[in-house]
Parts: sequence; structure tokens; C-alpha cells
Amino acid sequence: MALGALALVPGQARGQDLSDLFSSCGVTSPAHLSWCRETALAAQAAQGALGLAASGGIDLPGSASTLGWRTKGSPRFALSFWGSLTRAPFPAMTVEDGSPRGETTATLPALHLSATAGLFDGFSLGPTVGGFGSIDLSVTSQYIWTPKDRGFNDHGIGWGAGARIGILRESFSLPGLSISGFHRFGGSHELWDVAAGDPSAATFDLETSSLRGLLGKDLWGVGLTVGVGWDRYGGEVAVNILDPQGGGSDDSGEGRLESERYLGFLGASRTFLTFQVSGELGWAEGFESTLPLSGQGGFDPAGPSFFGSLALRLTF
Repeated sequence: MALGALALVPGQARGQDLSDLFSSCGVTSPAHLSWCRETALAAQAAQGALGLAASGGIDLPGSASTLGWRTKGSPRFALSFWGSLTRAPFPAMTVEDGSPRGETTATLPALHLSATAGLFDGFSLGPTVGGFGSIDLSVTSQYIWTPKDRGFNDHGIGWGAGARIGILRESFSLPGLSISGFHRFGGSHELWDVAAGDPSAATFDLETSSLRGLLGKDLWGVGLTVGVGWDRYGGEVAVNILDPQGGGSDDSGEGRLESERYLGFLGASRTFLTFQVSGELGWAEGFESTLPLSGQGGFDPAGPSFFGSLALRLTF
């Protein structure tokens, strides 16, 4: 039920604001239209790639349960460090007949650090049914390397905070089950630079809101976790297009862009007393687009993204 509840999250914001951004771009010719369209799609793709690289799948690596308390009134703490890799579709922006064409892939490696505390141990519903209503609080930070050959002018540095709420704590007979919510701040970013001679450029801010539902159980000494999630990416975006017919640039294409998508992931872990090694693999759906002639340039925003990570966690 907890995992299925994520499907009830409203889905009306799937990139619909691209139309508002596009309509303010001051289109003066078919070539100008194509540059505005592909640059707006690139800003959306960049937001999604950076947001997914920051959030990943499992917010507390290697576990579907909350930390809880070691003894009554004595919370557990965890420090986690992990590396991740995200691959997302991206416009190639190869110039053909004066217009951008093609699709490529952006690869974003990242390093993450988080600290988690078991705030509340929850309630016991039976002899082996505990952790109901337990709460963990976490803070996290990340550094994301962005591909310069895809137009990124800076790397991604950000931080976030969130909570995990336990429904079941894993026991001998029952799996761990929890839901979590995080909000991350990703800062401001730039794609290309018209002052350096690029035909177009975009600047955008990024904030990411994430919901996760996780189910996990230790089997034969290996902890297995499956989860589903929902992400929303948002921020102010400005698009700057050089006039293909010559002359100045048009910087009127600006507005707030919000996109959302669902994702799924699998994880495995091995625990050695207080030390744990874990990994995950995941998939995220693409974005719907309502832009006119979307796909004419060869880039399909609906293409999926993929991510994976390897983590170390110390619990005490």
C-alpha cells in the first residue's frame, strides 16, 4: 500500500511549463524557433540529469528500515559516503542547415555524503512487528561533475534534508518498509555562452523534491531492497538565442520550469557489524513535451535515464 500510494502523486506538471518558456522566446523565423525549442529542451534535460544525479534511489544507502534507537532514548546515527553515475539523454545541438540536430547522452559522476539520526523509535504492533511511525532525519550534500562537451559551464554542488518514516522495521519474519521525502537545493547553472560564440545559451536554477517507497529484507546474508520514487525538478530558466539572420540576441525567453517523473530501483547490501557496503541500480522515465514540432531536431525528451551507485555506511 505504501509503495502504491506514490502512484497517487499528481502528475499534471510533467514539463507543461516548457510551453510558457517557449512562447516567451520571441520566435522570428523557423531557424530561431528550432534553436529556442532545442535550448528549452536542453534546460529541462539538464535539470532532470542534475536532479537525478543528486537524489538517486535509496536515500539511506543499504536499508529499507529506519535506524531507530540502540536502547530506549539512545538514537542510532549513520554516516554514509557513496559515488554514483547517471546517464541521461541530451540534445546533441549539432548544427545542420542552420538548425540544431541530434541526440546524445550526458554522463554525470557524483560523490555524496550524508548524516542520519534516528529521531523516534516508533511503536511496536506485536512481538515481531516494530518500528511503526519511527522517524529518521537526514542531511546530505553532493558534488556532481558535469560534461563540458554537452555545454555545461559549471559543476553541481548542493545539499538537502529530509525524513524517513518507518511502517515496518525488518525482523526475522517481516521485511522493512518505509517511505521518505527529501528536498535538495542544486544552485544555479549555465549551458553554453552566446558571448563565446555559441548559437544559444540557457541559465537555470534547480531544486529537487523527492518521494521514495522502499521494501527490503535480508536473505542469506545479503540485504535486498526494491523501491519506487517520484521526483519534481523546478527553477527559474532563461534562454538566450542569437538571431540566425544576424544582429543581436533575444534574451526574453524566461520563466519557471517544473518537470516531474517516476523511477524505480533495486539495491543489495552486505553488513559487517557496524560497517556496510551497498549498491543500487535504477531507471527513471523521460519527460513529456508539449512544444510545437518537438522531436523535429532528433532529440526525444521521453527517453529514459539510468543511474547506479556504490556506498559505504557506518552505523553507531
